[in-house]
Amino acid sequence: MKKIIEKYYLSSFYIITFIFAIPLLMLHFIFQSVGKYSVSFTQLSPAFAVVFISIILKDRTDLRYIKSRLHFDLSIVKWVIPVIAIPGICIAVSGFIMSYYKISYIPWQGNPLFYILNTTAILAGCAAEEIGWRGFLLPNFQKKYSPFISSIIVGVLWGIWHLNFTGGTLGFILYTITIIEMSILMTWVFNKTNGNLLLMIVWHFIFNLASHILLWERFNISLFIVESIVFGILCTVILVLTRYENNNKKCMKE
Repeated sequence: MKKIIEKYYLSSFYIITFIFAIPLLMLHFIFQSVGKYSVSFTQLSPAFAVVFISIILKDRTDLRYIKSRLHFDLSIVKWVIPVIAIPGICIAVSGFIMSYYKISYIPWQGNPLFYILNTTAILAGCAAEEIGWRGFLLPNFQKKYSPFISSIIVGVLWGIWHLNFTGGTLGFILYTITIIEMSILMTWVFNKTNGNLLLMIVWHFIFNLASHILLWERFNISLFIVESIVFGILCTVILVLTRYENNNKKCMKE
């Protein structure tokens, strides 16, 4: 197994995330009530895959790199508001468009404990995912490819990994397109902040939390169409303004 992982490093990571996701998914059938509190055991699989590979290869380089990117300092302060605002506003705009076309808003309701448990579960799941997608996968791809190409690859793999067939095949395609677009935006911020993984976790958390608050019970093909357009427009603006010339080597794993 060690030789296979060494030879097919990134492919092995992706396959292992699915292997871990299977038993983690089974936990939802055992603990069915956790679904009410936004607990997604499968979100842990990317982080588990990174740890597993490090153990098999007896190499802690990736873990040390990830740890070094989980930090907050004055250099990233100016990015905190954009990281919160961009996904939040995109979701808010998507929700407004859905309401405009008579797809009713349904409140995400619960008591204080409900919200505390939900936000904690969402944050934990986002952190585990980001350890894999942008803590491990993106930096390794950027050693070989440009930020744009790397973000596309990560977006495709990330989108497919969700296996979100809400709305059938078309829904799966549209959802994956939205994830690719968000991957492009996140890679831009990731590289601008010297690969700060903490900000990526915040971005992912805001996206998921805002989706719960503003798009609850509205996950359908119409939403996926709207989101793909909203995030697509923002992607286009960023690509045109920056020409995606961000090749900051400092964010890449040495």
